[in-house]
Parts: sequence; structure tokens; C-alpha cells
Amino acid sequence: MYLQITRGVAEKRDHAFPADATPTLFAMSTAMAESLDIDAVPGVTAVTLEDIRWNLCNVKAITLLPNVLLRQQAIDVGSTEAILIKDGLVIEGAASNVFVVSNGLLMTPPNGPALLPGITRDLIIELAVNNAIPFREADITQQQLFAAEEIWLTSSTREISPVIQLNDQLINAGKPGPLWRRMINLYQDYKQAIRKGEAS
Repeated sequence: MYLQITRGVAEKRDHAFPADATPTLFAMSTAMAESLDIDAVPGVTAVTLEDIRWNLCNVKAITLLPNVLLRQQAIDVGSTEAILIKDGLVIEGAASNVFVVSNGLLMTPPNGPALLPGITRDLIIELAVNNAIPFREADITQQQLFAAEEIWLTSSTREISPVIQLNDQLINAGKPGPLWRRMINLYQDYKQAIRKGEAS
């Protein structure tokens, strides 16, 4: 379910907030993907790009032009997604959150104004904690990204995509990694529990 709320329609065009506007609400829904054939998932490619966005990325707003341009830049070079780097740190994807596996530890950058918190990101953290998967929210350097055993991109529509190539470098010999396989199975089990009304 996607909800978008604007401040409404003003009598005249002005950047200032209208004193008496009625908010406009837009809602749409997308069917949850059916069960996934995990062995058929080929993985995705990503490129690193400098984060050119503003400093309130944790605000979910419709002003996504920089994200759109960064994602298109990745698409234009034949990649699936752009992983954004700011001051030497991994922030997030142009339209996703980022996880890495380093020495068996699952890591993702901490929430804050640099990135948009994700529902799927939060669910993966919950699944990791509930299933004794070593996990930490921590800054991830660009060097750690390139040295990672696994890299994942997550979003509500993408679910959990394993990155098999970053720029010109293969990740995990160009195939999805073992911790991704474990997590995607946990994620699919959670989706089935939702369908059966056994989880919320």
C-alpha cells in the first residue's frame, strides 16, 4: 500500500503554506509478489555514485529528482541500481536500502537524516535478530563495501536483491551468497505467514 499526501490545492500558486487548504490524499496498492524461486534469482549489478541529494533524505517526499537522475545514471551504464556514497560512507541505493555481509556480520547504515528508513530494511533487521543472525547498524565505508562477502539491495518492491557485481568487480564470484539465501527463505516464510494471517 502506497499513500501520498500533499498540502492540497491553493487558490493561487505560492510556495508558502496555504492557511486553509484541504490535504489531498492519493493511495494505490500493489499485489504482494508470489513465492520466489530462489534458485532462479540471478542477482543484480550496481555502481557506486556520489550522493548529490539534500540533507533531509529521511523525509519521505515527492521531490525525488536527484534519486531519479542517479538511478537513471546507473541504468544508462547497464546497471540495476546506484549505491550512493557520501564523504566515503555508503548511504543507500537511489531507490533502495543497502546491506553488506562482512566476516559473517550483516550490516546496514544507521537511520538518520542521510537515508530514508525502509519497511523492508526494518523487517530484515527483525528477521536477523529473531533468527540469531549476527547483525549491526553501523557506518559502512566504501572500502568495506568493495571488500564485502555479500551486498544486498532492499525495498518493498525489490524485496532482497543480491548484488553480484559492483562497478567492474564480482561479488561472491558473481552469484548470490549463502546468507542471502538464508534471509530470502526467512523473508518468503514471513510473506506466507502474512497471507495465512499468522504474522503482522
